[in-house]
Amino acid sequence: MAVSRESQIDAVELDSECCHLFQSQLNQSLTHLPINILKKIEPEISAFLNLAVYVVPLYTSSSLVSHELLGIKFSKRINGSNIPKKWYIYSFTLVGIKWISQRWNTITSTIFNENVILPASQYLNWMHISAKILNLLNSLVFLKQGIYPTILHRALQLKTELVNPNEPKSADLSTLTRELLWHSFAEILMFAMPLVNVHRLKSWLTRLIKLKDENQATSVIRNTFCAVCNETPIVPQETTSCQHVFCYYCLKANLEAVTEYCCPLCSSRIIADAGRKDND
Repeated sequence: MAVSRESQIDAVELDSECCHLFQSQLNQSLTHLPINILKKIEPEISAFLNLAVYVVPLYTSSSLVSHELLGIKFSKRINGSNIPKKWYIYSFTLVGIKWISQRWNTITSTIFNENVILPASQYLNWMHISAKILNLLNSLVFLKQGIYPTILHRALQLKTELVNPNEPKSADLSTLTRELLWHSFAEILMFAMPLVNVHRLKSWLTRLIKLKDENQATSVIRNTFCAVCNETPIVPQETTSCQHVFCYYCLKANLEAVTEYCCPLCSSRIIADAGRKDND
C-alpha cells in the first residue's frame, strides 16, 4: 500500500520542526552565556542538533523520528543499490547543506582569495535559486505522482512505505476536530472583538467589583491617582460632578465610548463637558 502524500510531507516537516524545537530549547538554556561565544559556535550547534535528528535515529533504529511517529519507513525494494548507504547520504547531505549555508562567509574568506569571493557568492546564489526552482518543480510532480516529496528524495530515489501495510487504519479525528474548533473560535474572536465597546465593558466591570466601602479612599489618594487607570494622571482632568481626577485620555476615551459615563469610584454621572484641566 502506498504512503499518502500527507504522511510523506508531514514526515519532512516533523523532522524540520524537531530541529527547530531542539534549537529553541537549547537557546533558552544558554541565555545566560555571553552572546559572542554562542554566535561563534552557532552553526556547529545547529549541525550537532541536525545530526541528532537525522543521523542518530538511522544508526540506532534505521528510521527517522518522523517515520516512527507516522508508521512509515524507507523502502528497501530497489534492485542493485545499497539502500542503507543512501539513508546516510540523505541525512549527512541535509546536515552538510545547512552547515555550509551558515558558514559560507567564513569558508570563502578563509579558502578563497578576495578576487574569487564575489564570483563564489554569485555562484552560491545561483545554486540557491536553482534549488528553489527544482524544489518547486518537484513539488508539482509530487502532487501528481506522490512518490518523492523533496528533490533530495528524488535524486537518491528514496521511497517510503508503510511499516504495517495490512494493519487496518483507524481514523482518529480528535486532533483534527480540536484544531478546527480552535481555529473557528479564533476567527469568531477576531470578528467579534472589534465590535465590543471595551471602555463601556471596563467601566461596567469596575463598578461591579469595586469595594462597598467607598469612604476608605482619602482625599490625597483621590486627587493623586487617575480614577480609571489608578496611575499618576497624565494631563489631569478634574470633573465638576465628583471632584475625582482622570487622565485626559482616560476621560476623553470613556466619554466618547459611553454616552452616560459614570465615575468608576463614586458612580456619579460625568457629562461630556464636565471635565476641566487641573492646573495644580
